[in-house]
Amino acid sequence: MKIGILTFHWAVNYGAVLQAYALQTYLHGLGHEAFMIDYKPYNRDYSLKNFILNRKLPHPLLYLREASKDRMFEDFRSRYLVRTRRYGSLEELRDDPPGCDIYVSGSDQVLHPRTLMRGERRPCPAYMLDFGPENVLRAGYAVSFGCTDYPREAAAIARKYINRFDVLSVREATGVKVAESLGYGRSLWTVPDPVILAGASVYGSILSEAASVSEGLAKGRTATYLLHGKDSLNPVIEKDFGKTVSLNGCSVPQWVAGVKNASRLVTNSFHGTVFALLFHVPFVSLLEAGKGAGMNDRFVTLLSRVGLEEHILPSYDNARAENVLCRPIDWEAVDSLMETYAKEGRDFIGSHILQGVSL
Repeated sequence: MKIGILTFHWAVNYGAVLQAYALQTYLHGLGHEAFMIDYKPYNRDYSLKNFILNRKLPHPLLYLREASKDRMFEDFRSRYLVRTRRYGSLEELRDDPPGCDIYVSGSDQVLHPRTLMRGERRPCPAYMLDFGPENVLRAGYAVSFGCTDYPREAAAIARKYINRFDVLSVREATGVKVAESLGYGRSLWTVPDPVILAGASVYGSILSEAASVSEGLAKGRTATYLLHGKDSLNPVIEKDFGKTVSLNGCSVPQWVAGVKNASRLVTNSFHGTVFALLFHVPFVSLLEAGKGAGMNDRFVTLLSRVGLEEHILPSYDNARAENVLCRPIDWEAVDSLMETYAKEGRDFIGSHILQGVSL
């Protein structure tokens, strides 16, 4: 079957591109023609052509910085992701939708209220799959709302489109209640992030590529991957644990290899945590505060499944971090629990998405 995936594959974010790669690769392994629906709003397009044509793009210095980052990620996308033609708006998707048997939205925070309200600088239900023929099955796989309480204005719009999904699964346990509060009228499932579906082996080709350019990156050292301005913690962490390696700014293959090679990882990234689990790297996961606190349930949902909730810290604290990082982890038990979790995702895809076409 032809399966079009709509997600944040365009984002300059390691987790975003790797979860897209993971879902595509898993579906390819089942014999399906899976690809990214290459939707990237024009206001997120940092090509030189769009910069010249679109006066609403950021300040030139911000543009140059973002364009430089995007080129590095585009190198990965061009080699590892299959994509349709480019779509810059929901209107373009509606006018010329990709021919598919199934549309899949997800994973990642595709149903975040900010994306719904400001994805194209205005309300835009693209990730609720409001385009294409009615006979196409519309599925949400491990979608995230990025919050535990949907804002009223966004909820009013979401309620108009949430039942476009023929089948819907969420990544966080709290996502079930959010979807229900928005009026979703069918069954709901909690499933793992696509990165978990096929286990660590699916990243072998990426690691092989990285070996030639990043041999020894973070080998035996503490690695950090800190987002949302938290990289200011790096000097503190280095003082506590000795020489550290920041994985911010690496290529995608180097980032994967950096996590795998590290002796330990300090991160506030959900996907950083997932890869630490896959590669048996001791870790601590730092939570967000303030407006970002709505994203914290993803850590709780994941780590409660493998019995490692104590690796979650509300903020960086030397004594607590050292205590957690020095604790032995029963990786065999973790692998078993991760496989059980992954199987739930595979079963959902097989029973409710792929078989759903014939229902």
